[in-house]
Amino acid sequence: MIRRLKNLGRAHIIHTRPLPGRKLSGFTLLELLVVLVVVGIMVSMAVLSFGVLGRDRQAEEETRRFWTVLQQAREEAELQVEDIGIYIGTDSYEYLRFEPRKDEWQLIDGDELFQQRKLPEGLRFRLRLEQREVVLKPSLPQRSDKDENKKYPPHVMVLSSGEVMPFELEIERDGAPSLWRVTALANNDLRVEKRGDRDQWGPLLQTKPPPEDDRQKQPTRVSSAR
Repeated sequence: MIRRLKNLGRAHIIHTRPLPGRKLSGFTLLELLVVLVVVGIMVSMAVLSFGVLGRDRQAEEETRRFWTVLQQAREEAELQVEDIGIYIGTDSYEYLRFEPRKDEWQLIDGDELFQQRKLPEGLRFRLRLEQREVVLKPSLPQRSDKDENKKYPPHVMVLSSGEVMPFELEIERDGAPSLWRVTALANNDLRVEKRGDRDQWGPLLQTKPPPEDDRQKQPTRVSSAR
């Protein structure tokens, strides 16, 4: 390698040139651009994959929370001998208590467990009663307005006997197929179910697991996903 030093004012520039018979090796501008594009695509896919997993986790957490509080509501209804209801909006829900003397549903105030809750951004509910989908209101009713309060009774009923009226409540994101749901069966079994690879629902959590003998004789009930 031959180096030549030139003085240009205060700057010193060093020129290099290859030895005779030896060629320089390196990447062309086009090759560098291709590499940058490929790296960018890989990073984008990794970020997208991470985001999807995070969103699935949100839906799962909200499903489990609803199922857990619903069990507490059933115990409260039996203990206090009162009917409790749940009104469900597009992305929020609230717990109500029936007041026989006033013949009306009232919000459960002063109890953090039964406070109004809103889903994280992008998540929404789909509710089915008696196999029919319910058109949900975008926002919760104004319970201070007696007419509106009477117009929008709760969708899900938890009776003082501890019985929960059957329903299916799915949580989905931006119109994509839902992966998680809470169901109440006719035998009063409350379940957290997940959609499987074959587009079927299978229970992950339930309040009435089948007896060991039945588990061996019969497969776990799986309902068709809609």
